Amino acid sequence: MAGFPDRLSASPPALAAFPRHPALRVAELPGKGRGLVGVAPISRGETLEVAPVIPLRRDELGARTDGIFSYPFDWPEPPYAEAVALGLISLINHSTAPNADWQLDIPNRSIRLFAARDIPAGEEIAIDYGIPLWFDPA
Repeated sequence: MAGFPDRLSASPPALAAFPRHPALRVAELPGKGRGLVGVAPISRGETLEVAPVIPLRRDELGARTDGIFSYPFDWPEPPYAEAVALGLISLINHSTAPNADWQLDIPNRSIRLFAARDIPAGEEIAIDYGIPLWFDPA
């Protein structure tokens, strides 16, 4: 098949789309470090990002204070326990009054981040981590 090396099957796997909302930006947020902000209004239910993940087994996990291991999502696909998302979703901050939420897509090994309510331009986009926090919230 054109464009694919001979070592691959004649039927290439489906290519997954990983969309990102055009209003999503990374910003420095006082007291929080980097986080996500909408630079234009975002409507409830809109997809903010679909990010591929790398699932990790429990024996592959580091401490929550060890770099990339501060950014995991639970991943209920044995033998995996957690997953690191490769998109901007890994920079999303915690809030007890979140304006976004996420949905796991186990078969496609991805996470969909979406607006849980209308988000005005300039507002930080945040989720409730849903687990005991390992840091002091700002």
